[in-house]
Amino acid sequence: MNAFLAELGKKLAERWVSLLVVPGALFVALAAAGSALGHRHALDRRLLGRAVEELATHYDRRAVSAVLLFVAVLAAAAVAGLLARALGTVVERAWLISGPAWLTGRLVRRRKDRWTTAAERAAVGRPAAGQAAVVEQAADGRPAAAEQAPAEQAPAGRAPAGRAAAAEQLAADRAALAEERNAIALTRPARATWIGDRLRGVGVRVHAQYGLDFPFAWPRLWTLLPEACRNDLIAAREALAGAATQSGWGLLYLCLGLVWWPAAGAGAALMLLGWRRGREAAANLADLTEATVDLYAADLALLLGVDLPSGHVTPAVGRQLSERFRKGA
Repeated sequence: MNAFLAELGKKLAERWVSLLVVPGALFVALAAAGSALGHRHALDRRLLGRAVEELATHYDRRAVSAVLLFVAVLAAAAVAGLLARALGTVVERAWLISGPAWLTGRLVRRRKDRWTTAAERAAVGRPAAGQAAVVEQAADGRPAAAEQAPAEQAPAGRAPAGRAAAAEQLAADRAALAEERNAIALTRPARATWIGDRLRGVGVRVHAQYGLDFPFAWPRLWTLLPEACRNDLIAAREALAGAATQSGWGLLYLCLGLVWWPAAGAGAALMLLGWRRGREAAANLADLTEATVDLYAADLALLLGVDLPSGHVTPAVGRQLSERFRKGA
């Protein structure tokens, strides 16, 4: 037990140093340099060198004071790291914000209008009577029906090769338009951000495909997952949190930019990189979550004693399971 606790403490210390102290120490050092230089002499290396020499001379023969300064720097670095993580939590909530309507309504309507336009364009080429149904299927996360042949038939004298080329071009155009729609959201937007809609879309698509009420089904499904699958999901979730924390550091550097302007550029870059990493992490987390439901939903149903005549969870079976999970809620 002592060996286990020692190893656990060692790992926690390493994680604490890597996540908080190292980036925090860099921030504290840059904050000190920025305070010494200011805006007017922001890039003056000579002035910075003199300030460092004066600091070193001041603590040259004051060992106790130097140790106290080192401890203070570590404490300040840890505080900066904790503050960055707290700001990262705020950033993550902003990415996933769902309301209030007065704050997010305009953004949601804009995203919804763009998505609807792209969905209607993706439906071009199908019979006019079926276009609205195609848009509704995509909005609800349901898979679209199989592509139908164009209504207009090719002239009798047209070569088969020409018809095949035209069909391939039509399929390519439809695929490109569908990709344009999916770049906005996989389902009809209901969040102010792409990240929010990407994660929300998991529940919408799972409910449309399997009839499962995702918030109630997921905790039950989690207990069935093998350790490797859980670790992948946890790593994906941590990647999203890490991206938000990076944006949190960006906010701190933007604040430092009020005193030392080069820090503002670094802050903007960190926020942009954090946002891009957040999009990638959200997409990966959503894909892994959907894949988990696809692979293990049938196992959950069988474990609960539900027969699957078709070999997989149908919407009717999913609704039956959801009623059990909700317990009247």
